[in-house]
Amino acid sequence: MNRRILLKSAGLTAMGLSLSLAASAKDDSKPGKLDAPEFKKINSEAGQKVKALQPDDSKLSDADKALAEEIAAGGLIQLRTSELAVKSTRSPDVKLIAEGEVDEQNGLAEKLKEFAAKKGIKLSGELSDDGKKVLTEIKDSGDNFDRAYLEKIGVAGHEKIKKTMTKVKEQAGDALLKALAETALPLIEVHLTVSKDEVATLR
Repeated sequence: MNRRILLKSAGLTAMGLSLSLAASAKDDSKPGKLDAPEFKKINSEAGQKVKALQPDDSKLSDADKALAEEIAAGGLIQLRTSELAVKSTRSPDVKLIAEGEVDEQNGLAEKLKEFAAKKGIKLSGELSDDGKKVLTEIKDSGDNFDRAYLEKIGVAGHEKIKKTMTKVKEQAGDALLKALAETALPLIEVHLTVSKDEVATLR
């Protein structure tokens, strides 16, 4: 084997090793303590369950309308801040968490939109003043962006939306609202847990 072939072979070996290491690094990404594929699978399965829920056109009580508004408002804060995190974070783990949250909230928003159309109501599509404040705080957090996002949205945000969904599950008279809360709560718990675990890894 001449020198040119040896060099070419060595180059291909190095390239293969480089690609192998890159793949391994990618596979090692962990949102919290979950492997990336497992986290994505949990999100996908929950999303399919939400998508399968079917609202009816029965009249909605004022109390249930208020619950639907609360879900929509809380979800919009989670969505807008997570969209920002997907674009702004440099951490693969935080990006995975934010992408999971975007998928979750887009799925819930679509189902709420379908629900509102069936019920003949309109839900607000604008960020509340509190939502705008949180978004600004995270946007302006500089080098502490990941911690700000995880603490304000991953942890505090999920604790708040968990409280909302628990209330909906216990108090809603509408079957779709109750089912939506029951379906969303396990995923909310997963997102809350991985966010807490991820915060613990930050310096």
